[in-house]
Amino acid sequence: MRQTRQTGDPLLVALGVPRPERVADELAIRELVRLERLWRDVGEWDNVAECFTDEAVIRTTWFEGNAKEFALQSKVMAEHGRHSKHPIDPIYVLIDGERALVESRAQIQNRSELDGVWFDMTQYVRFFSRVRRTEAGWRLASFEGIYEKGTIAPVNPDDSLPFDWAEVESSTTRTSYRLWAWSMSRRGYTVPDDRLGDDDPDGVQRFYAAERAWLGGRS
Repeated sequence: MRQTRQTGDPLLVALGVPRPERVADELAIRELVRLERLWRDVGEWDNVAECFTDEAVIRTTWFEGNAKEFALQSKVMAEHGRHSKHPIDPIYVLIDGERALVESRAQIQNRSELDGVWFDMTQYVRFFSRVRRTEAGWRLASFEGIYEKGTIAPVNPDDSLPFDWAEVESSTTRTSYRLWAWSMSRRGYTVPDDRLGDDDPDGVQRFYAAERAWLGGRS
């Protein structure tokens, strides 16, 4: 991977201390990631779209397309009662010149009701993005979910979950986001079987390799 040359105090460079401008870039990217999820959660749809470049492709369990359409369809989903929250923690940023990669640990949290029983669902996921420096600052140039596992529990522990597990299993062959696919299918969304997930480690490693190649300017 091509490394951006560091200048400044030779001792600090030898110790691996990043230049102030590099620290500022990393903080800006981390803040961009956090704000995009916050603005989606609170319904600031125009701000969500502004976090991305015009050519960015967004892929989630329920959506694939550009940023403006993602913001619009997220708004439609919220208006139909699907209000998920997305606590997020950027865990690393790699910067190479005008490009960067950022990966974050996150949760998608949702409270739903079925046949009078309220239950909480959590989808554990890593969000991954290419990032580009633009005239307006750093912007997300892609958005991918790498799905880990899902959990579900009734709000009232005395309640039984009102569904047959066979129905959940039939929603997708993908164990990393099976519960989420079942939940989305009940709302009329089609969830593909080709999303990135820890149940397909070879696919995840191929994805990482392609993203590192992009960072180094090889794609």
